[in-house]
Amino acid sequence: MQILLDTANVNQIKSVLPYFPIDGVTTNPSILSREAEDVNDTLREIRSLLGPDRMLFAQATAHDSAGIVAQAEKMTAELGPNFYTKIPVTMQGLRAVAMCKERGLKTLVTAIFTPMQALLAAKAGADYVAPYVDRLDNITSDGANVVGEIVDLYNQYGYETKVLAASFKNIQQVYNAASCGAHGVTVTAPLCEKLIFHPYTDRSLEDFDIDWRSRFGEKGIDQLLK
Repeated sequence: MQILLDTANVNQIKSVLPYFPIDGVTTNPSILSREAEDVNDTLREIRSLLGPDRMLFAQATAHDSAGIVAQAEKMTAELGPNFYTKIPVTMQGLRAVAMCKERGLKTLVTAIFTPMQALLAAKAGADYVAPYVDRLDNITSDGANVVGEIVDLYNQYGYETKVLAASFKNIQQVYNAASCGAHGVTVTAPLCEKLIFHPYTDRSLEDFDIDWRSRFGEKGIDQLLK
């Protein structure tokens, strides 16, 4: 399963990348409006941090298909071949996805709330879809279940489109999406760091240290090998 960071905060990306097996970074207009002083500089710095092999996502801000495709071409040219244009699931958006597919441009269809939206996106040629888990939960729907239904539909019809689940507030939601077959999740940097935490892990490590020091003092295991 792929794990991506949902942020444009360069410092947060720097703090997570050395330690976690991150596959890329996703952004959207809201994230960039909050976290980027200069959109051009921010996206280029993120690309530099990620290198050429990790994925980078940014959303088209145009609303008509021709404008979306033009922005996708520009962003891909500037940000490298492993770049994906996020396109909202609208009629103009679906048309733009098909046009991008014809041009060899990679896309993610965003703001997915129903399996039928996801099915249409896959049929149009999207590489990824992003269902919003927490927002679905907040309207008394079951976000993880929707993720699972989308995965099942794709398997049933043989679509290669991947489900990148988004919009998480807690670890349980991430786990639920993963257990329902999501191909990837995109999470905030703070939530990503929480994925590895458990109090009994820390307690176990403390116990190991206490037992070791009681027998061998401050010597490391390498110092005891002959």
